[in-house]
Amino acid sequence: MARPMNKDEYRAQLAEAFAHVLEEHGLEWKKEWSGRGGEAPHNGVTRACYRGTNAFWLSLISMVKGYDDPRWVTMVQIMDQGGKYHPKEKWHLKKGSKATYVEYWYPYDTKNRKALTWEQYRDELSHGRKDTEFRLSTRYTPVFNARDVEGMPPWERPEAGDISADELIGKLSRGMGVPVFTDGGDRAYYSPAHDQIHLPAPESFLSAYAFNATALHELAHATGHPSRLGREQGGGFGSAAYAYEELVAEMCSCFVGVNLTAEATPAHIDNHKAYVQAWVQSIREKPETLVKAIRDAQAAASFMDWKAGLITDKEYERARGSVLEVQQKRRERER
Repeated sequence: MARPMNKDEYRAQLAEAFAHVLEEHGLEWKKEWSGRGGEAPHNGVTRACYRGTNAFWLSLISMVKGYDDPRWVTMVQIMDQGGKYHPKEKWHLKKGSKATYVEYWYPYDTKNRKALTWEQYRDELSHGRKDTEFRLSTRYTPVFNARDVEGMPPWERPEAGDISADELIGKLSRGMGVPVFTDGGDRAYYSPAHDQIHLPAPESFLSAYAFNATALHELAHATGHPSRLGREQGGGFGSAAYAYEELVAEMCSCFVGVNLTAEATPAHIDNHKAYVQAWVQSIREKPETLVKAIRDAQAAASFMDWKAGLITDKEYERARGSVLEVQQKRRERER
């Protein structure tokens, strides 16, 4: 991937890559996505997980290139000239390896002319500095997958979590306050008006796995209710707004898929295949559509993780706060 010169070029590269995957795999992209190793993309030294657009982008690259190792490292970490990161190991980038660029948004202190961390930015505001004294800046950093780095310890695939699919769905239903009824006949849907999920009887699914995957998708829709995240869910069946909401739910189930892999079932593919081309067209015409969908899906996934008890209140507030800060500053910058 060539180094993006600005956010528009970065989004265009991201959008084109995902559009190509949709054209090649259709809704089967989720099945390919889910086989990437069972862990979210993270830094191979700090173990900090990538979020939002970066998490989606690195997962997409892993799927396209066949990486089954979720670890990514920077060139500084590979070279480790000061012996800070892996003093007892020598890492080398394999010949011919190409970087993937991740996007970092950070506060810039215009008065003192220096970049800040988000924690430093909040500290400055708490001490009376005005928000107008800062601006949001972007940088693009090259990272390399661990498969392209010689000398790194082999990745150990994590053991399966101690929460079953049935248990996860049950915790989400109770935690979110969304009842799941198995009286949907041959339909699976979320009713915003009644804040309920209706599914066909479990025995009508090919497997318990398919039942839980469908329930997860509908629970993703339920995060948009006004009492939760308040996501815009207007638009009738077949409309652009309806198709967008389906894209958010599909992505959300991928992000939550670290805990429950939700691949596309035959019925799901039949019900949603009409949206694939609409997504491709919309994403190519306006790459920002994809970026917005990723942000909405990440927010929904974090909310679901929280309600299922998979992350703490503090972890959720940290994730939610960082997303809101970046979104607010982006809106200010793009006015």
